[in-house]
Amino acid sequence: MSRRVGTTVADTGAPGYRFERVILPAEAGGQGYRFNLAIPLAPPPATGYPAVWLLDGNAALMETPATLLQALAKAPSPPLLVFVAHDNDLRIDSAARAHDYTPRLPGGEAAQVDPLGRRNGGADGFLDLLTGAARERVRQVVPLDDARQAIWGHSYGGVFVLHALFSRPGAFATYAAVDPSLWWGEGYLLKEAGNAASATAVTLWLAAGENGADVASGKAPPSQPSPASGGRGENGMPNDSLPRLRGRAGVGATEAEPRPANADRPDHAPMRRARDAVPPGAAKDLVERQRARGVEARYVPLPGLSHGQTLGASLPLFLPAFAGIAPP
Repeated sequence: MSRRVGTTVADTGAPGYRFERVILPAEAGGQGYRFNLAIPLAPPPATGYPAVWLLDGNAALMETPATLLQALAKAPSPPLLVFVAHDNDLRIDSAARAHDYTPRLPGGEAAQVDPLGRRNGGADGFLDLLTGAARERVRQVVPLDDARQAIWGHSYGGVFVLHALFSRPGAFATYAAVDPSLWWGEGYLLKEAGNAASATAVTLWLAAGENGADVASGKAPPSQPSPASGGRGENGMPNDSLPRLRGRAGVGATEAEPRPANADRPDHAPMRRARDAVPPGAAKDLVERQRARGVEARYVPLPGLSHGQTLGASLPLFLPAFAGIAPP
């Protein structure tokens, strides 16, 4: 949980890009945020830069090589990359993201505390910040094309991306959810998707790591360590501390949470129920449902990868696709 960012491409540089950091300080005891901007050296279009807002920005920055930025710089309209992070040097801030990336559940304040004791339910406020104060602050540094803003998120970040799409589809033009934790809230997002209004002129790019699984059965082998994460899970925990829960292909079933000392304790029953609430193939089905409501939706399998590995593996696929170029 204490893994730090270390040296990244923001420090070493990349052909075609420069970096600048923007800070939104904490207010009244709240959470502060940092935004590492990868700014194209190419002049902005008349309408401003297209931009990708990357959640878990410290982790995403660690997984972004200079070669990827060099390729993006050659695009007809190179995108601005906004690495969105909580204002600290942790690769993953588990408690802060658990709050910011999850929507509010029905059931009052008690329902907003997860089995690990973390506060949930801050997604709407965080979305207000991204589309309001954060976007305006970034606009003070570089011009933005409001019609070409994208948001990318992995795991809990994928929960946030999908919630934003279902609740406020006009906030971004492109939504990229990578191995979203569809089990969160006992399948809350699947219910939210069913109540979402029609949406046109928006794009969904949903990638899922099937981990060598039999998709029909929904059974996957245990999570493997990501080479980029030094053999640790996405929250920085050693992979042998991950919960041994039944895998569900393509639904983020191997969310890297600390393994409970006693898996049968009553306070961990909600987490088991949540995973059991999501059927196999839910990610693919969700994409089909979005197509039916007018969203240009694409499902991208990432076979043979663990949940943690899909974070880094998705970037050289999604970012070039957004920029309109072939993967490097």
